[in-house]
Amino acid sequence: MAFLPRAVLLLMLGAVCIQLNAVVDADGPDRCWCLKSLNKRVPREQIEEFSIFPRRSKCNKVEIILTLKPVNNSTEVVKRCLSPETKQGINLQTCWNKKNVNNTSTFKTSSCFESHH
Repeated sequence: MAFLPRAVLLLMLGAVCIQLNAVVDADGPDRCWCLKSLNKRVPREQIEEFSIFPRRSKCNKVEIILTLKPVNNSTEVVKRCLSPETKQGINLQTCWNKKNVNNTSTFKTSSCFESHH
């Protein structure tokens, strides 16, 4: 009979460990995604969408990841990191902070550069 309480205790401990692991993973990977960032402007026509990741426990810098539009009917998804200190990086962060009210993980670039006719 002593086996049953131990089994329940182990099962509960396992569930707690799984929950803790999910919280750790939610903070992002165990390193920065952007090892090298572009310091030059990327033409807005080439950008499909972008993501901005704030500083987190395992990466002490803001990261801007651009998803580029496919070229020549390619199906390859090309992503580039943009330095948050560039003028374009600052503009994207400003747009993100103003318009990303649903707190989505990616944001269409067209939302930042709507044409005003």
